Parts: sequence; structure tokens; C-alpha cells
Amino acid sequence: MCRASLFYRGRFSLCRMLLLVVVMLLAAPVEAAETVGIIGTGRVGGALGPQLARHGYKVVYGSRDPSTQKVQDLVDATGPGTVATSQKEAAAQADFVLLAVPWSATEEVLKGLGDLSGKILLDAVNPLQRADDGLLEAAVSTSGALHVQRWAQGAAVVKAFNTINYMVMADPASAGGPVTVPLASDDPVAKERVRELVEKLGFETADVGPLRLSRELEGMVVLHLVPIMQNRREDLWEYYFRVHPE
Repeated sequence: MCRASLFYRGRFSLCRMLLLVVVMLLAAPVEAAETVGIIGTGRVGGALGPQLARHGYKVVYGSRDPSTQKVQDLVDATGPGTVATSQKEAAAQADFVLLAVPWSATEEVLKGLGDLSGKILLDAVNPLQRADDGLLEAAVSTSGALHVQRWAQGAAVVKAFNTINYMVMADPASAGGPVTVPLASDDPVAKERVRELVEKLGFETADVGPLRLSRELEGMVVLHLVPIMQNRREDLWEYYFRVHPE
């Protein structure tokens, strides 16, 4: 009789303990997904948006006209919880702001976003123009990223994603091997957070120094686009930085 009593009391205590654990788990705060406001719904924004959503980020597209069918199709393709709104509203909601607009529109767009204090801005824009020989060349004497930093009020700017093809952004495995995304920024905390984001998407990263060296990253894309400008798409390639042995 005593043994039976102890047995049932033990089972009751175990049930209470399990119930307590379940209650604690249910009561624990769920960490909210970080939001990426993608400014631009062209090839770059359209490639990275679905990728980010698949890896747990909330995506908000910022568009000049979020009601167009093209934008709505992109929202649907990105997945549940995705919305499209104005560029300013998308930036206001975001932890990360991904700038993916043509260089010619960059200054106007950034000045229209308002105060970006506390935001991390990923600059994927390349300031390029057509050269006399039909290839591309830099459209600024310093770097586009330094202009972006000046125009983006309060944001911590990280140069990222500007050196890779949009098709590889959408599917890193399509390159057939590792692809490196170089990162440049004057803010080490912002750069580390962007590194984590980029690597979640399946890329490797390389810290290439301060933001002023974005000029060299923007030059890298000039080389990267030579096969496209010469209609040699079969010769396309991607950047991969191998670790140097000690």
C-alpha cells in the first residue's frame, strides 16, 4: 500500500513538473524576426527578398508604386507576411535597409527615406556608366558608398552584394561552388550583423576594410560585367576568396 502511494505521488509530481515546463515554454517571449526593408523591386531586390524570407527574415518591399501587379507578384512569390509599401514606410519598419535601386535614382531615393538613425543600410548599388569602348566604368571619382553614407541620414552603411550576379543572389548553389560577398564599412558592429545575414543566405564573406574601399569593390563589378557587356554569357564567373594559409 505504501509503495503504491509513493508510486502515484511520484507520477503526480512528474506530471506537475512536465506541466510546469510546458507552461514556462509557452510563456517564454518569442524573439521577433528581424525586418529587412528592400528599397527597390528590380532584379536585385527580387532575388534577395525571397531568399531572406526563406531564412527567417520579415521582408517589406519599398516601391514607388507598391500597387502594381509586378510588385504584388513579387510579394506573393516571397511568401506569407511579406508586404509592399512606400519606400519611406519600408525603411521606417526595417532593422536592415537593403538599397537596390539604380545609381541615377540613389540620391533622390535616400533623401526621401527620412531619418535612418539606428538602421543598418546594405548598399548594393554600383555607380557605373558606359565608357567609350562599350564597357562600363565608375561614374564617381571616390565611391558610391561614400555618397550613400552622406545621403543616408543616421544609417550605418555596409557595402554588400554589389559584386555578384542577381541570379546567384537568388540561388547561391547555382554558381557550382562557394561565392564570396566582400563587406566594407566604418561600423564594425553593423558589419558583423551584415556578415551574419549574408552567411545565413549561403554565401561566404570577406571583411575588406573601411567604407572608402568600396571604390575597389565597385571596380570589381566593372570586371565582373565584362562578359555580359561583350555578349559572352558563357564566360560568366563569380568571386570566391580562398583563405590564405598562415
